[in-house]
Amino acid sequence: MVFQIPENIAPECYPMAWLVDTWQGAGVLEYESIPAAGYLHELIIDNDLGGPYLRVRSDIWIAEEPAGAVDKEIPGGIMFDQLTKGQLWSSMSGYLRATPGSEARDSVTMLEATSASPAGHAMTWAGLIKGPQLQLQADAIAATPTASDFGGARIMGGLVNSDLFMAYDMAAFGLEMASYMAGRLSRV
Repeated sequence: MVFQIPENIAPECYPMAWLVDTWQGAGVLEYESIPAAGYLHELIIDNDLGGPYLRVRSDIWIAEEPAGAVDKEIPGGIMFDQLTKGQLWSSMSGYLRATPGSEARDSVTMLEATSASPAGHAMTWAGLIKGPQLQLQADAIAATPTASDFGGARIMGGLVNSDLFMAYDMAAFGLEMASYMAGRLSRV
């Protein structure tokens, strides 16, 4: 499949244009206090308002099947269709933009992002994008009084054979930064 920059996208978004789409897939989540579980992931990234940013919406459900049912060798969209959505595990909405005033150097564009979740966390992120690879690190975290202890997060993603491979690391519940989720998503 040949990639084309979506119509009506702001020029500031060109380095991120490969992300624009609806993605579905599956993966495995596990953390020190959370047993391994398969999950289904729907990620919607759009620029339908035409501004110099992308809008992001992420929903993750625990799969009714065990973690071992997730095969990372199978395209994300196929795994999404093979698994059964259970409990909604997490939701997040936010925005992603190229850092205003920064110039791309060696095909690297600096990024900024904001996100909020109904679990009571709002975050700012900083990172970079280079071709079809993305890295973001939580920069500041705000929490409601009843939100769980959350100390940091890191997102890494990349396009491989038209699928988006994503990994999410976090520091939470007083623990150090460690792998939390890894999955594979396909364009819908």
